[in-house]
Amino acid sequence: MGSSDNAGDVLSEPRIDMVRSGDPGDQSERSFRYQHQYGVVILAAVRRGDFDYVRVYCEHHEDLLCEASSRLFDGWQIKTSTPENGPWKLTDDALVRSIGRFVDLLTTYRTQIRRFFFVSNADVDKVGDDVQNQKRRGRCPNLMLEHVRSCANLVDLEAPFLEAFDALAGTLAADRQTLFDVLQRLEILKGPSRSEFDASLAHEHLGGLDDCKALNPTQLSDLRDDLVARVHRAASLQVTDPVRHIRSVFAKDVEDPVIAGKRITCADVVFAPPMTPMKQPQYRGAPTLVPGGPRRAGVLEQKLKAGGLEGAISYMTAKERAAEYALLEEQARDPAAAERQLLQIEEAVHGECIEAYYGAETPDGEFGGAMLLDVNARLRRLETDRRTLLGGHPYEVLVGVAAMLTRACRVWWSKRFIVQEERL
Repeated sequence: MGSSDNAGDVLSEPRIDMVRSGDPGDQSERSFRYQHQYGVVILAAVRRGDFDYVRVYCEHHEDLLCEASSRLFDGWQIKTSTPENGPWKLTDDALVRSIGRFVDLLTTYRTQIRRFFFVSNADVDKVGDDVQNQKRRGRCPNLMLEHVRSCANLVDLEAPFLEAFDALAGTLAADRQTLFDVLQRLEILKGPSRSEFDASLAHEHLGGLDDCKALNPTQLSDLRDDLVARVHRAASLQVTDPVRHIRSVFAKDVEDPVIAGKRITCADVVFAPPMTPMKQPQYRGAPTLVPGGPRRAGVLEQKLKAGGLEGAISYMTAKERAAEYALLEEQARDPAAAERQLLQIEEAVHGECIEAYYGAETPDGEFGGAMLLDVNARLRRLETDRRTLLGGHPYEVLVGVAAMLTRACRVWWSKRFIVQEERL
């Protein structure tokens, strides 16, 4: 009897490999993925020319903070909701908190903010002209925003929206004028449903781009996942720039690597699926650079000035120090392997710099600025295309090696000239 009862108990248990849709961890991850997917929607829209963004910052002040070519910023809040919560109303906590974040952003950076966007998979409350409930009309986000846009000044607000506005200002403890300015700049957008987002992103947003029209469904899905992962990495606190280990907390002329890690430069996004890496040639011989060796004082500075790049001196110097630090770390772990690796990095970077030099060279005048732009683009591609050959070193180390080659007089940013140098 006991054995039979135990068997019945086992049979009545749910299977452990069955999906539990109520798992809070799954729901949180799903919400974060929606946010990262929407980041790709924005990148695709930039590619189509729908937005004038040049850079997108992930989880920096807002879910997404987008920098326009005018150097003004748009703040994006991306929120998901379940159907049982119903359409968004002006009293819903998540919408209120998002508006509060926008108020804080505008308060702190008033002259740098252009617009705000609230995106959700859920509908927004719709109130027709036949609805006489004035309180509900005042809480309708679309009617509120329409009314605020029709007002030239804060004093023009009228009932029932004035009461809802004052209630919102009280909940947020916000300055009424700042809240008014936020609502005048706020757009509410309906995003895809969570269940359809993957397919819509791959086959509509990406598949509609000229770059992607020749891709098959599998390639589009691979590209989607690669871009979503890129937004995810930028939204995390993952930072690989070695500058973070040597940058002073008081530094003013060296960019914070944490901020740089959160930034996606729109022009650098390649709308092509991950490809099987090509075989790369292996350079033979010994490197000419000696990390940690004697430095030719003043050479880097003179050559950058001659190329019209005086403003880039601190940038290149910081990258040079960081690259030396990273290379010395490798050398301490395995000197022989580090030497072989350094040769590959040195020759690859040198080749890109030489090609950029002859592409930018002009008979008269300075051409260092044009060359630097080309070198930066080339090293960005090199970081991705030859990741294995270069030992996975990031773009920042490659720029640092270009600076080391400049100091060693293997790279020039202007017509050659006699360098005045001192030995340190």
